[in-house]
Amino acid sequence: MEEQIKDSLEKLQDAIERADAAQIKESMTFVDTALVTHRKDLDARLKHFLKNRSYLKALAHLRGETDIPKGRCGGRTDFS
Repeated sequence: MEEQIKDSLEKLQDAIERADAAQIKESMTFVDTALVTHRKDLDARLKHFLKNRSYLKALAHLRGETDIPKGRCGGRTDFS
Protein backbone atom coordinates (compact mmCIF):
# COMPACT_ATOMS: atom_id res chain seq x y z
CA MET A 1 0.00 0.00 0.00
CA GLU A 2 2.87 2.38 0.70
CA GLU A 3 3.99 2.18 -2.93
CA GLN A 4 0.48 3.13 -4.09
CA ILE A 5 0.44 6.04 -1.65
CA LYS A 6 3.82 7.16 -2.96
CA ASP A 7 2.50 7.00 -6.54
CA SER A 8 -0.55 8.99 -5.56
CA LEU A 9 1.55 11.66 -3.83
CA GLU A 10 3.77 11.92 -6.91
CA LYS A 11 0.65 12.30 -9.07
CA LEU A 12 -0.56 14.96 -6.65
CA GLN A 13 2.72 16.83 -7.02
CA ASP A 14 2.46 16.72 -10.80
CA ALA A 15 -1.21 17.74 -10.72
CA ILE A 16 -0.42 20.76 -8.54
CA GLU A 17 2.29 21.85 -10.98
CA ARG A 18 -0.19 21.54 -13.86
CA ALA A 19 -3.12 23.01 -11.88
CA ASP A 20 -5.16 19.89 -12.68
CA ALA A 21 -7.98 20.12 -10.15
CA ALA A 22 -9.51 16.76 -11.07
CA GLN A 23 -6.22 14.92 -10.54
CA ILE A 24 -5.56 16.81 -7.31
CA LYS A 25 -8.94 15.71 -5.98
CA GLU A 26 -8.44 12.12 -7.13
CA SER A 27 -4.99 11.86 -5.54
CA MET A 28 -6.06 13.40 -2.25
CA THR A 29 -9.13 11.16 -2.10
CA PHE A 30 -6.96 8.09 -2.66
CA VAL A 31 -4.52 9.11 0.08
CA ASP A 32 -7.32 9.91 2.56
CA THR A 33 -9.06 6.60 1.83
CA ALA A 34 -5.82 4.62 2.09
CA LEU A 35 -5.11 6.19 5.47
CA VAL A 36 -8.50 5.15 6.83
CA THR A 37 -8.62 1.73 5.19
CA HIS A 38 -5.03 0.64 5.88
CA ARG A 39 -4.35 2.54 9.09
CA LYS A 40 -3.22 -0.58 10.99
CA ASP A 41 -0.78 -1.62 8.27
CA LEU A 42 0.99 1.70 7.70
CA ASP A 43 4.21 2.86 9.29
CA ALA A 44 3.49 5.10 12.30
CA ARG A 45 5.53 8.01 10.97
CA LEU A 46 3.80 7.84 7.58
CA LYS A 47 0.39 7.80 9.30
CA HIS A 48 1.39 10.90 11.26
CA PHE A 49 2.39 12.76 8.10
CA LEU A 50 -0.74 11.74 6.19
CA LYS A 51 -3.08 12.49 9.10
CA ASN A 52 -1.64 15.99 9.30
CA ARG A 53 -1.64 16.34 5.50
CA SER A 54 2.12 16.80 5.54
CA TYR A 55 2.36 15.42 2.03
CA LEU A 56 5.88 16.74 1.43
CA LYS A 57 7.10 14.88 4.47
CA ALA A 58 5.13 11.75 3.62
CA LEU A 59 6.62 11.66 0.14
CA ALA A 60 10.13 12.28 1.47
CA HIS A 61 9.63 9.46 3.99
CA LEU A 62 8.41 7.08 1.28
CA ARG A 63 11.41 8.00 -0.88
CA GLY A 64 13.70 6.96 1.97
CA GLU A 65 14.94 10.43 2.85
CA THR A 66 16.29 10.66 6.38
CA ASP A 67 16.70 14.43 6.79
CA ILE A 68 13.01 15.27 7.09
CA PRO A 69 12.83 18.42 9.19
CA LYS A 70 10.54 18.69 12.16
CA GLY A 71 7.83 21.28 12.14
CA ARG A 72 6.67 23.00 8.99
CA CYS A 73 8.72 21.20 6.32
CA GLY A 74 11.76 23.32 7.08
CA GLY A 75 10.31 26.23 5.11
CA ARG A 76 10.08 24.26 1.85
CA THR A 77 7.60 25.70 -0.61
CA ASP A 78 7.98 23.19 -3.43
CA PHE A 79 6.37 19.78 -3.54
CA SER A 80 9.39 17.76 -4.59
